[in-house]
This record gives sequence, C-alpha cells and structure tokens, in this order.
Amino acid sequence: MIITEVGDGYRFVTQPDHGALAGRLAAHWGNGRFDEPAPRSAVCLAATHHDHGWHDYDLRPHRADDGTLRDFTNVPDEEWVSFYTRGIEAVAAVDAYAGLLTSMHATGLHRGGYGVRPSIPDQSDEPPYESFIAEQERFQRERLTELRDGRYSQYAGEDERELLSDLHETGTVEELAASAAGSRLWRNYLLLQTVDVLSLFLCGSASLERTEIGPAPTADSETASLGIEPLGPSTVETKPSPFDTAPLAVSVPARTVPELDLNSTDESELVAAFYGAEQRSVEFTLR
Repeated sequence: MIITEVGDGYRFVTQPDHGALAGRLAAHWGNGRFDEPAPRSAVCLAATHHDHGWHDYDLRPHRADDGTLRDFTNVPDEEWVSFYTRGIEAVAAVDAYAGLLTSMHATGLHRGGYGVRPSIPDQSDEPPYESFIAEQERFQRERLTELRDGRYSQYAGEDERELLSDLHETGTVEELAASAAGSRLWRNYLLLQTVDVLSLFLCGSASLERTEIGPAPTADSETASLGIEPLGPSTVETKPSPFDTAPLAVSVPARTVPELDLNSTDESELVAAFYGAEQRSVEFTLR
C-alpha cells in the first residue's frame, strides 16, 4: 500500500493500482526527444506489473505490532522476498523479456537502484536480500540466454550480456562499459525506474510539489532529468515531456479512511474501515 496522510484521514493506493498507472505512463512514452519503449508490449507489461507480487498482500491493509500502518516501505523482509519472487515468476510466465525487466527492478530495489536511485540503500549483503539478489541475478542471466534464440533476439545481444555481467559484479552503473550503458536493456530499466518514481510521486503526494525525476533515457542514447512543476492541485508540467500527447490525463483508484486509531493493533477494524470507504478515482493531468 501507498499510504498518504490527507487532512484528518489516510489515503490508500494499492501497489497493483500504482503499477497500472506506471504502465499507462509507459504506454504514452515516446516523442521526438524520447524513444518509444522497445520491445513495446514487453516493456509496458513490465511497467504495469513490476509490483505484481503485491496483489495478494494488498488485498487488505496491514499494521505492525505497535499499530503502525504498514506501507510499501516497511513490509517484513521475508514476506517481501516471498511475494516478489512469486510476482516475477508470474510476469515471466507471460513474457520472458518482461520477466527479465521485472526481476532487474526487484533486485535494484535492494541494490541502490544499480546507482540511479541513491535514496534506496544497498542491502545486497544483508539477509534475506543477499540470497534473493543472487537467485534473481542468476535468473536474469538465464532469461537473457534464452532470449537470444527467440523473437527478442535483437534485444539480447552482447551489450546486454555485458550489462548484466557488470551490474551483477559492481552493483552500479558508474562502472559500466560504454557499450553496456547504452544497451537497450539498460535504457528500458531506466524507463521503468522513471515511470515507477513518477507514479509513486503522484500516488503518494497529498499536495504536489516541485521535484526532479531521472535519469530518463532519451532518443540520443543519453539521459535527461525530468523537472516536475505543479500548475495546480492535480496538474503538473513535465520538462522536458517524454510523452506522446499533451496534456496527458491519468488516474488511480484510492480509498480515504478517516480517523484511524494509530494506537490500535486491531487489523480487522482497519480492514473494515478500508473496505467501508468509497473507492474514488484520483485524477492528474501532465502537461
């Protein structure tokens, strides 16, 4: 859950709904300055379902032992590893390339975003993430090898092999070879991180404030930082805009639960309040 304090209540957005918003952003990505996703359907699938493992967990809100609401940042480690593993497997069963990207996203969440999301700590040598990352990075190499002989062969060349080798060894883009840093797989990873962060920003903001998001991949094999400038309570200007249309209208379902007792440890009361709240669409406009 993405939980935001709004007024005298709390707004809840599920991770799958946040993912659907990220997928919509990916589907509209691309113009003269920004390349369209390629392979398009696989990248959009990964963007939409990069948090697929949360589906069952987010069927209800959760409390910690002290009554604190559990949002997506404070889920127990073992539970996180378990449901992310299942989610990656589910996406990979639909599309191998999307599964590869989803796995890279998940491991990056505990490896500092491979150097592009510095707010994320590197926990690659801490249990249970150490074994999770090792297993997933092996999974990534295996999927890439399989992709070389199929319809995604043009997206699974030597640059991609070098990319994974360097990332897995160093954990950071700073030490990538130039060919690896320019690979389509790396650029798709950057695109996924950009729409993920932008969706999180929209879903988790009680009031929109100016921010910078990036690095986002551009059409010239470079990257750009996207400046997000509020123009109103639900409208932002994106400079430069990576989207194929302007304005771009997007929305996400949310429930707002008033007057929660944060000292209570009763989850059944919380679940009743959550499902008793009307689900409404929160709308945004990106110019």
